[in-house]
Amino acid sequence: MKKIKFSIRKTLSVIVLVGVAIWVGKQWDSWFHNPEEQPYVVSTSPTRIILTFGNEGEQSRFVSWMCDTIVHDDAALLIADGHDTTTIKAIGEIFHSRAGKAAFYRAEVKRLDASKEYQYSVITNGRQSKWYSFRTYNPEADKFSFMFVGDVQDTIGGKTNEILREALSKHPEVEFIAFGGDLVERPTDAYWAETFRSIDSICTAMPVVNIFGNHDYLKSIIRHSERRSALVFPYFLKGMEERGDDNHLFSFSYHNVSFFLLDSNREAWYLIGQRNWLKENLGDTDATHKIVMLHHPLYSVKRKNNNLIQRWFFNDIIKDGGVDLVMQGHEHAYSHCTSDEKPLKGNVCTNKPLYTISHCSPKNYNIHPTERFYPVKSDSRYYQIVDINKETITMRGYDAVSGTLIDSVVIR
Repeated sequence: MKKIKFSIRKTLSVIVLVGVAIWVGKQWDSWFHNPEEQPYVVSTSPTRIILTFGNEGEQSRFVSWMCDTIVHDDAALLIADGHDTTTIKAIGEIFHSRAGKAAFYRAEVKRLDASKEYQYSVITNGRQSKWYSFRTYNPEADKFSFMFVGDVQDTIGGKTNEILREALSKHPEVEFIAFGGDLVERPTDAYWAETFRSIDSICTAMPVVNIFGNHDYLKSIIRHSERRSALVFPYFLKGMEERGDDNHLFSFSYHNVSFFLLDSNREAWYLIGQRNWLKENLGDTDATHKIVMLHHPLYSVKRKNNNLIQRWFFNDIIKDGGVDLVMQGHEHAYSHCTSDEKPLKGNVCTNKPLYTISHCSPKNYNIHPTERFYPVKSDSRYYQIVDINKETITMRGYDAVSGTLIDSVVIR
């Protein structure tokens, strides 16, 4: 009898081990495979120019760009207001990727005037870019609007650029655009080139903010984030240096709203630091409204028990901190919910925060939403226009392909 029981246990153990091995084999590429980066040639003229927010308040801006494979001392930003032209010396840094290297530059304008139009150009190695323009707005204005776009990961020849241009032409009130992570398909130069085709002309005309998603990381047992992403979006760098960590965190105030950008793809020991950072910064702001952006949805529309670690680390801080809106990506669907199990009734949210998920990618995934989500869309691309005034936030969701309004919620 003992021999029979031992044989049964041994057989079951083998079956379990074989099952685990098959499962790991199927998941191996998803967990650990990184596409090879092909050798690339970097332009000797300034390229991949992008305008973002700076670290010195609402009226500051970063301009970043890439040029050549060595740092040139003459690299600078020229900015003009119609009367005077100011030259701001750029900071250059060499980034070594897996298949090449490039010099990245950044220059920060720290004190712009409100409600004014500016022109700017960059110079590197004696070569000057064309002139671009952007405008600032009145920080005392009663209302403003911005656009939120979830995952892009465009690998189909810049189709996203057409979609975003069309969306912005329909919403000229938009003052900046925010991306919810996975803007790039994978960390290679070729995919970065595709990303800049996606945001071409948009990223030079208005500030672009972006959070880190899982596709910004090289896969391994301990995920590795390339510095290249932070050099493109340099508002992360100051905080990383001051804290002495690799968490890509950024907070900024715009009009009467404080924005908090998290990096939800990190391991637990990184998330501890992010939790403390979020709690401290939420407590320090006296803004009328608070918005948090992170890549992984705290309530998953893809599978009920997904992202439990992120929910455990952040959700109580978000609810206790009076956050109005949580903007997320990752799961390639569009929906919204509250912390209640039941879906929001009507289009007015009084039990904030409102959690929203969105994406603008050619990829569609299988999703299994619970009852809390409504509406649930997953077969197209989407974007949101967020209108903010002193008393309310109104989020409008659109099908980016048809231009149809699919959702509208007022947060009181």
